[in-house]
Amino acid sequence: MTLAPPEIDLEAVRTAAGSVPDPEIRRTLAELDLLDEVETDGEGEVVVRYHLTSPLCPSPFAIDIGREVRRRVEQLPGVRRCRVDIRDHFIAADISGQVNESPVGDAPSWL
Repeated sequence: MTLAPPEIDLEAVRTAAGSVPDPEIRRTLAELDLLDEVETDGEGEVVVRYHLTSPLCPSPFAIDIGREVRRRVEQLPGVRRCRVDIRDHFIAADISGQVNESPVGDAPSWL
């Protein structure tokens, strides 16, 4: 008998992802209304899609924000993996790739 993975609370995912602050503005992704979409595949993987305050946001900040979103979401019950999809940035695909392919690590020093 195969057990189904625990159900993921998408509202908890939104809350965790939304609690990440922008390092320059010091307001959260939720406060800035930057979260676009949260979904799960039913197998423990979550996708968080969001945009940044500027399409020219400095890459180090964009990467730190993405890693912190992953770190917080992956701590939630039932979440096996979080993938971020950054939108509307001039190098969104590169940043998303770096965030999703690297270890999450510790929280950034600016938190």
